[in-house]
Amino acid sequence: MHEAPTTNAFLIQDEVRQAFGWSEADDIESAVELQLFLQHHRHWAPLHREHTLLRVEKQLLTAQRVIIIGAAIEEKELVSFNQHGDVFVAADGAVGALQEYSQLVCIVSDFDGGDFLDAAAKQGQTIVVHAHGDNKQQWKESLASWGQFTPPPSLILSHQVNQTILGMHNFGGFTDGDRALCFVLSLGVRPQNIELAGFSLNRVGQWSGVTVAETKLKKLEWMERIVSELGFGHFIKK
Repeated sequence: MHEAPTTNAFLIQDEVRQAFGWSEADDIESAVELQLFLQHHRHWAPLHREHTLLRVEKQLLTAQRVIIIGAAIEEKELVSFNQHGDVFVAADGAVGALQEYSQLVCIVSDFDGGDFLDAAAKQGQTIVVHAHGDNKQQWKESLASWGQFTPPPSLILSHQVNQTILGMHNFGGFTDGDRALCFVLSLGVRPQNIELAGFSLNRVGQWSGVTVAETKLKKLEWMERIVSELGFGHFIKK
């Protein structure tokens, strides 16, 4: 339960590591450290996170339409998603495109959404946070800051390794955008109730956080493959 929606959405993580020369051992180290860091945290201990996951699951399953917004989203596009029952799942910095958070269920982030992500955290929003090998320092700094907010954001923990880590989930996928799609599908949301907006293959979106454009474009190729294999490729702008 609450794992990658397809086997390939999980296995592709090994292909990505090999393509970029990343180490799974580094991913494991970061994920385990994050899990241990929050084990007895007053806001984000395992029981709190489990309650958060159940709440998010209920919100998504009862929504009429779940719109996953990516970093290439334009604010004018969001106007069409104002029907009763519409909710948003934002990929990291794409949350900055929202004028307010009344329709926002959660943000899926690996901590590089910058000021846009911090602003949502300061308003106590729910964030599905992701640990990997090269974001250890960032998650430590972000969580130290977010823990001072009143209220702090609610958290769900994800990872991308081939082992079980108690209190964390491998929802599948690789970039924040396709991982958000995997997350929503893993919770049982019907594909016909999901739409993607702001997903682009050839453009680094204006809401992308700290990133290197050349590397980001290579990552977007993997995003396209994952999203397409899940049956949502027609939503990607090319």
